[in-house]
Amino acid sequence: MDTREKVKKVFENHMLMRLATIDEEGLPTVRSVDFVADTEDESIVYFMSFKLANKVKELQNNNNVHILVDEDANSMEELSQLLYVRGSGKAYPIQSPGEMQKSMGLYFEKYPFLKDMPGDPSMMIMFKIELEKVTVTDSRVNFGHTEEHYYR
Repeated sequence: MDTREKVKKVFENHMLMRLATIDEEGLPTVRSVDFVADTEDESIVYFMSFKLANKVKELQNNNNVHILVDEDANSMEELSQLLYVRGSGKAYPIQSPGEMQKSMGLYFEKYPFLKDMPGDPSMMIMFKIELEKVTVTDSRVNFGHTEEHYYR
Protein backbone atom coordinates (compact mmCIF):
# COMPACT_ATOMS: atom_id res chain seq x y z
CA MET A 1 0.00 0.00 0.00
CA ASP A 2 1.53 3.32 -1.04
CA THR A 3 1.43 6.50 1.06
CA ARG A 4 -1.62 8.00 -0.68
CA GLU A 5 -3.59 4.78 -0.19
CA LYS A 6 -2.72 4.90 3.52
CA VAL A 7 -3.97 8.50 3.70
CA LYS A 8 -7.25 7.47 2.04
CA LYS A 9 -7.64 4.54 4.45
CA VAL A 10 -7.12 6.72 7.51
CA PHE A 11 -9.51 9.41 6.24
CA GLU A 12 -12.19 6.83 5.42
CA ASN A 13 -11.93 5.03 8.77
CA HIS A 14 -11.81 7.95 11.20
CA MET A 15 -14.59 10.29 12.23
CA LEU A 16 -12.70 13.17 13.83
CA MET A 17 -9.84 15.35 12.69
CA ARG A 18 -7.78 17.65 14.88
CA LEU A 19 -7.60 21.04 13.20
CA ALA A 20 -4.94 23.56 14.20
CA THR A 21 -5.34 27.22 13.30
CA ILE A 22 -3.51 30.37 14.39
CA ASP A 23 -5.26 32.81 16.73
CA GLU A 24 -5.02 36.63 16.76
CA GLU A 25 -1.96 36.49 19.02
CA GLY A 26 -0.14 34.11 16.69
CA LEU A 27 -0.65 31.07 18.91
CA PRO A 28 -1.90 27.70 17.69
CA THR A 29 -5.42 26.59 18.57
CA VAL A 30 -6.49 22.97 18.13
CA ARG A 31 -9.96 21.49 18.11
CA SER A 32 -11.64 18.32 16.87
CA VAL A 33 -13.96 18.61 13.87
CA ASP A 34 -16.02 16.28 11.72
CA PHE A 35 -14.42 15.95 8.28
CA VAL A 36 -14.63 14.17 4.98
CA ALA A 37 -12.05 13.76 2.24
CA ASP A 38 -12.82 14.09 -1.45
CA THR A 39 -13.21 10.55 -2.78
CA GLU A 40 -11.36 11.46 -5.98
CA ASP A 41 -8.53 13.44 -4.38
CA GLU A 42 -7.58 12.78 -0.76
CA SER A 43 -5.61 16.04 -0.66
CA ILE A 44 -8.96 17.88 -0.46
CA VAL A 45 -10.59 17.70 2.97
CA TYR A 46 -13.88 19.36 3.94
CA PHE A 47 -15.17 20.45 7.33
CA MET A 48 -18.18 22.44 8.47
CA SER A 49 -18.44 25.08 11.17
CA PHE A 50 -20.80 27.59 12.68
CA LYS A 51 -20.03 30.92 11.02
CA LEU A 52 -19.48 32.63 14.38
CA ALA A 53 -16.95 30.08 15.66
CA ASN A 54 -13.46 31.26 16.59
CA LYS A 55 -11.88 29.00 13.97
CA VAL A 56 -13.74 30.89 11.23
CA LYS A 57 -12.34 34.21 12.45
CA GLU A 58 -8.88 32.68 12.72
CA LEU A 59 -9.05 31.31 9.18
CA GLN A 60 -10.12 34.70 7.84
CA ASN A 61 -6.89 36.15 9.29
CA ASN A 62 -4.58 33.23 8.46
CA ASN A 63 -5.71 30.26 6.38
CA ASN A 64 -2.69 28.06 7.15
CA VAL A 65 -3.78 24.89 8.94
CA HIS A 66 -2.34 21.69 10.29
CA ILE A 67 -4.40 18.54 10.73
CA LEU A 68 -4.04 15.28 12.61
CA VAL A 69 -6.21 12.20 12.11
CA ASP A 70 -5.29 9.52 14.61
CA GLU A 71 -6.62 7.10 17.20
CA ASP A 72 -5.94 5.95 20.74
CA ALA A 73 -3.73 3.03 21.66
CA ASN A 74 -4.36 1.22 24.93
CA SER A 75 -1.69 -1.46 24.72
CA MET A 76 1.69 -2.13 23.13
CA GLU A 77 -0.05 -4.33 20.59
CA GLU A 78 -2.36 -1.47 19.57
CA LEU A 79 0.55 0.97 19.58
CA SER A 80 2.45 -1.27 17.16
CA GLN A 81 -0.51 -1.14 14.73
CA LEU A 82 -1.09 2.63 14.67
CA LEU A 83 -1.61 4.29 11.33
CA TYR A 84 -2.23 8.03 11.38
CA VAL A 85 -1.89 11.16 9.25
CA ARG A 86 -0.58 14.65 9.91
CA GLY A 87 -0.85 17.27 7.22
CA SER A 88 -0.48 20.95 6.42
CA GLY A 89 -2.21 23.14 3.91
CA LYS A 90 -4.57 26.04 3.43
CA ALA A 91 -8.28 26.32 4.23
CA TYR A 92 -10.77 28.18 2.06
CA PRO A 93 -14.50 28.80 2.48
CA ILE A 94 -16.37 27.07 -0.32
CA GLN A 95 -17.89 29.56 -2.75
CA SER A 96 -18.99 27.42 -5.70
CA PRO A 97 -22.53 25.96 -5.56
CA GLY A 98 -21.26 22.84 -7.34
CA GLU A 99 -18.48 22.25 -4.84
CA MET A 100 -20.87 22.99 -1.96
CA GLN A 101 -23.29 20.36 -3.26
CA LYS A 102 -20.47 17.83 -3.68
CA SER A 103 -19.00 18.47 -0.23
CA MET A 104 -22.41 18.33 1.49
CA GLY A 105 -23.20 15.05 -0.29
CA LEU A 106 -19.93 13.53 0.95
CA TYR A 107 -20.51 14.95 4.43
CA PHE A 108 -24.02 13.55 4.81
CA GLU A 109 -22.91 10.20 3.42
CA LYS A 110 -20.30 9.93 6.19
CA TYR A 111 -22.44 11.60 8.90
CA PRO A 112 -26.10 10.92 8.01
CA PHE A 113 -27.25 12.06 11.46
CA LEU A 114 -26.11 15.62 10.70
CA LYS A 115 -29.00 15.99 8.26
CA ASP A 116 -31.20 16.37 11.34
CA MET A 117 -29.05 18.99 13.02
CA PRO A 118 -31.24 21.70 14.56
CA GLY A 119 -30.89 25.34 13.60
CA ASP A 120 -30.73 27.37 10.45
CA PRO A 121 -28.36 26.00 7.77
CA SER A 122 -27.40 29.60 6.91
CA MET A 123 -25.57 29.69 10.26
CA MET A 124 -23.05 27.17 8.89
CA ILE A 125 -20.06 27.46 6.59
CA MET A 126 -18.18 24.72 4.74
CA PHE A 127 -14.42 24.89 4.32
CA LYS A 128 -12.10 23.10 1.95
CA ILE A 129 -8.56 22.30 3.04
CA GLU A 130 -6.05 21.88 0.23
CA LEU A 131 -3.34 19.74 1.76
CA GLU A 132 0.17 20.52 0.58
CA LYS A 133 2.03 17.86 2.54
CA VAL A 134 1.09 14.82 4.61
CA THR A 135 3.14 12.64 6.90
CA VAL A 136 1.85 9.15 7.52
CA THR A 137 3.04 7.33 10.62
CA ASP A 138 2.74 3.59 10.07
CA SER A 139 3.91 1.65 13.10
CA ARG A 140 2.92 -1.57 11.32
CA VAL A 141 6.11 -1.21 9.24
CA ASN A 142 8.18 -0.51 12.35
CA PHE A 143 7.62 1.64 15.41
CA GLY A 144 7.47 5.31 14.43
CA HIS A 145 7.95 4.67 10.69
CA THR A 146 6.97 7.78 8.70
CA GLU A 147 6.31 8.45 5.03
CA GLU A 148 5.84 11.89 3.44
CA HIS A 149 3.85 12.90 0.41
CA TYR A 150 3.72 16.34 -1.21
CA TYR A 151 0.63 17.35 -3.19
CA ARG A 152 1.42 20.89 -4.31
